[in-house]
Amino acid sequence: MTSRTTEAADTAEHAEVLGYFRDKADGYDRVDEQIYWRLSDELLWEAIERYVLPGLPQGGRLLDAGGGTGRWTDRLLTARPDLTGVLYDLSPDMSKHALAKAEKHGYQDRLTVLNGDLMNVAEDLAGQEFDLVISFHNVLGFVAEPTEVLRQLSALMKPGAQMALVLPNRYHTAFFNITVGNLEEARSAVLDRKGRFTPDMPAMHLFTPTELQGDLARVGLHTTVRTGYPALVYPGYQETQLDGSSSGVLRTLSDPEHYERIRELELYLLGEASLAERGNNLFFVAKRGV
Repeated sequence: MTSRTTEAADTAEHAEVLGYFRDKADGYDRVDEQIYWRLSDELLWEAIERYVLPGLPQGGRLLDAGGGTGRWTDRLLTARPDLTGVLYDLSPDMSKHALAKAEKHGYQDRLTVLNGDLMNVAEDLAGQEFDLVISFHNVLGFVAEPTEVLRQLSALMKPGAQMALVLPNRYHTAFFNITVGNLEEARSAVLDRKGRFTPDMPAMHLFTPTELQGDLARVGLHTTVRTGYPALVYPGYQETQLDGSSSGVLRTLSDPEHYERIRELELYLLGEASLAERGNNLFFVAKRGV
């Protein structure tokens, strides 16, 4: 297991993203304690088990692009002891927690952690090839040119390899900001395709299912799964923080029986292409041609 920091571009936007994640790093994994994100994570893991793991070969190599504290690398390398991987992330403050997870759970010999800007990922990982590339949650929203990063990630994939993405949904970002009374951010999401959920976070690029599928095709990837999740329950403002739950979310999910029934409905719908526009997050799987 190794750790390396590459020199970051000296721009205000770059510094803003680094600062945002530096401030969040030590408490980031507390998101596991919030009931909405527990449901969201259960749905994402089910999607991985259904649509990704069956096509991942024994002895495969994983790239977690923007892997942060290693929450999903940890799950994958724990569930599949045959896998080896690279976690590549901008923030050393976040990735130190990924190193700690690897040591705690005993896969430190199967994981390399590198720090760098995803705009340089193909150069930094030159000569390496991967069977699975993942980039989850808002990572591609924070890069300077998402389509260029997709092109570079595609170039690192073996023939037949998969890419799994979780991305911020432009439509949900507009909806969320309307519900919390921030009409300027809703307007930005609709008209500028950029937005944020809280004033302290950097503005993100936002995605629609149709645009994303087109971008993937342009970099040589064929979409095999196009959906969204959670699609029946949405987060409130408190879910954008590291602690606590919004009152509406608590009313909906705090009763264990209600939680389980909602979870069953979400699982039943998971994978339907028509849910992509409705989901809080977009979930896509794409494949590189053989």
